[in-house]
Amino acid sequence: MTVDNWSTYEQRMTANYNGLHPINVKGVSNFNNLYQCRYLWNKIYSKFKFDFGNLEWDLNTFRMLLFKFGSLGIFKSDGGWVFAPWTVETLNIYLNPKTIKGYKLFYTTYFNELGGTVNKDAFIVKCFDDYLGWGDLVESTGEVLANIDKSINIALMNANVNLVGYADGKTDAEEIKLAYSQATEGEPLVVVNKNKILDGRKDHILEPFTNHDTVGIIDKLLVARRTVINNFLTEIGINNANLTKKERLITDEVNANNEELSANISIVYENIKKALDTFNKVTGNNVTVELVETDDTTVVEDNNEGGENDV
Repeated sequence: MTVDNWSTYEQRMTANYNGLHPINVKGVSNFNNLYQCRYLWNKIYSKFKFDFGNLEWDLNTFRMLLFKFGSLGIFKSDGGWVFAPWTVETLNIYLNPKTIKGYKLFYTTYFNELGGTVNKDAFIVKCFDDYLGWGDLVESTGEVLANIDKSINIALMNANVNLVGYADGKTDAEEIKLAYSQATEGEPLVVVNKNKILDGRKDHILEPFTNHDTVGIIDKLLVARRTVINNFLTEIGINNANLTKKERLITDEVNANNEELSANISIVYENIKKALDTFNKVTGNNVTVELVETDDTTVVEDNNEGGENDV
């Protein structure tokens, strides 16, 4: 079986790369955002392990359709069972798809020939009950991370221009600049005429050019960045450190965190597994999915000696 004019993952990424222009700098359309989103997508992919059995399905495309688009269809073709984008032909009494067909995507025409009745000769594998994917969570989180990184970069640049000195003229300015340069290069002793710096106006050589606490804001931004990532990890069921608590979590808090961790991911896993089990039962194939236990914890300072119910 061959698919004409199919756009590969690599071709799509090239198109995205070439489609970005310097004049279009947006929170959701820049290279840093693409990097953040790729990192987040890989975190989602790491939670699921697929085995297609004897079927020669492409894993990258399977995951792209399932997680990014939210669902995919499985159809019987001349060359065997294939998965593809799909669209609804008819609905049943409960407004769920009854018959579906392949959907033209990325300039393909082959998919238009696919179709069938759901759970008979066509099947739907979905993430959520609304047939949507993880794109909303990934894009919004990626945008926040990109903005935090931008703020960190600005703060780092401000660290290089955050001091200002005062002088009566060019000669005085050069002497102060030389003194500061020698001090920053590790000179053990730097001597400056006190009249150059103690003239009744200022009691030190240099002072902040702005009121920004550059070092402090970077620390806060780094903590905020990790908090955003941890919130995302919680949404997709990956264990992570609680940065808002310095003391140990008690048993009830751990149980509550575990429930939150399993909320979304359990729904997605059960939906995928149910669809694949139905497909296997009807067709005799053996396509499986496993939920991978992953961990992304960060060491958090512990200021509590703990108690009987601490974990």
